[in-house]
Amino acid sequence: MKNRIEELLDKYWEGESSLSEEKELRELLHSSKGYEAEKSFFLGMSKLKLGESKRIQMPVKKGWEFAGWMKIAAAFLALLVSGWAVFDYQKKQQEKEAFEQVMQAFSLIQVNMEKGTNSLQLMEEFRHLGVTEELFNIQENKE
Repeated sequence: MKNRIEELLDKYWEGESSLSEEKELRELLHSSKGYEAEKSFFLGMSKLKLGESKRIQMPVKKGWEFAGWMKIAAAFLALLVSGWAVFDYQKKQQEKEAFEQVMQAFSLIQVNMEKGTNSLQLMEEFRHLGVTEELFNIQENKE
């Protein structure tokens, strides 16, 4: 009997015993002397089994849980970041367009200044035409 109890206990602690073997182990422990630790263990297990019928149910939470709010916050944050990125991209595009317009304006000013400078150079060449009047002191009578 002692050998059978030892054999069943080894199987039980290894997790290899069947329900019928566990029932046989309880009956053998109950009828034999010694094995006080195992008897108290199985007695406690039976008390737990009797209390099992009064299962405790967790209260059901109503409304949104914390995880639900976290999902909403994550979605809002994603929208906020993507909106900021689009706004920043559009701002850079506008700055680029403004820079190109300013460069076109500078180019137009340069072209017009070259035209004006070229026409002034032509006037410089005609400056010598008034020199003869000064050399010969020719003055026209205006009456």
